[in-house]
Amino acid sequence: MKIYYSISGHGFGHISRSGNIIKRLLDEDFIEEIHLVSTRIAFIDFQHPKLKLRSLKLDVGISQKDSLSIDLQATKEELIQFEKTKSSLLKEETKYIKENNISLILTDSSSFPITIALEVGIPSIYLGNFTWDFIYRNYAKSDVYFGNLSDQLEVEYGFATEALVFPFHCPMPHFLEQTQIGLVGRKPTMPKTMARKSFGFQDEMTYILLSFGAYGLEGHTLQTDNLPKNIQLVAYGVPGIQKDGILVPEVSHYPDLVAASDFVCTKPGYGILSECYYANTPILYTDRGDFSEYLYLVNALDLYFRSAYVHLEKIISCEFESVLTTMRTLDQMTPKLELKIDGEEDVIRHLLEYT
Repeated sequence: MKIYYSISGHGFGHISRSGNIIKRLLDEDFIEEIHLVSTRIAFIDFQHPKLKLRSLKLDVGISQKDSLSIDLQATKEELIQFEKTKSSLLKEETKYIKENNISLILTDSSSFPITIALEVGIPSIYLGNFTWDFIYRNYAKSDVYFGNLSDQLEVEYGFATEALVFPFHCPMPHFLEQTQIGLVGRKPTMPKTMARKSFGFQDEMTYILLSFGAYGLEGHTLQTDNLPKNIQLVAYGVPGIQKDGILVPEVSHYPDLVAASDFVCTKPGYGILSECYYANTPILYTDRGDFSEYLYLVNALDLYFRSAYVHLEKIISCEFESVLTTMRTLDQMTPKLELKIDGEEDVIRHLLEYT
């Protein structure tokens, strides 16, 4: 089987989880080739003779100034421009798929690859926890353009052969066939104690990992002088992050740093939530702008995670002691539900039906 795997370039969550699925698929004999199509291919930190990388934009997502704010006007302009290219893209990718004998398209989580599959006459599988029609429809309150676009995208999603839906999911459009699968996400390679030792973390210190993904904390200066001596902020790969007062370790596998940390401070996103779940690391979360997925992720935090909300101003001023005290109290009082895990195996089982 030769697969065309399209992954959204919005943030790191899509490429993180689907990269994990790709790693697992490459071990299977029935997989001949995987053609990974994304603007985030630089995120892939492994090579394989069956893996072909193709840098191409097949969706827009949301334009963001940083991890916590959305630029709606820039998003609209990008979407309008993308719509103008879809006809030529459809021709190019139809040709590419035929020339490479692709037999199946996977998409996380754009609707356009479903249209490509329909044009070629091959099956398509949607993977994700939200669809872009749901996200954009929220902005119809500000601009009717987003409502009209959502209607169009909802129709496109409906042509998928089936949908494999991750945990923490938002309301979905009508798919012909839909299955909820287990959690997909990167896992640490070592237990917490070993991870802490590998990063040189001290037992008497509390380490808070700042995880703000692809869009970072541009324009914010953290007041690290306010931190008590027993709390250390940690960051890796956060655009716009300052150097003063923040530990930036050498990292070869980010989930190991998640496991080593006492807490992760973040804006809720599927990728970091899945990594924290597998690492058993509590979460301090803040707002992420007017993004419809947020409420569903917060609900997941309440159900499955040791977590607490922190206002952005408290993060900037580095006032963490109060929320940490609350977290440690709640840890003794609130048991959490367990998630179905190892969604990668669910994906393989479904793909075997197409061989």
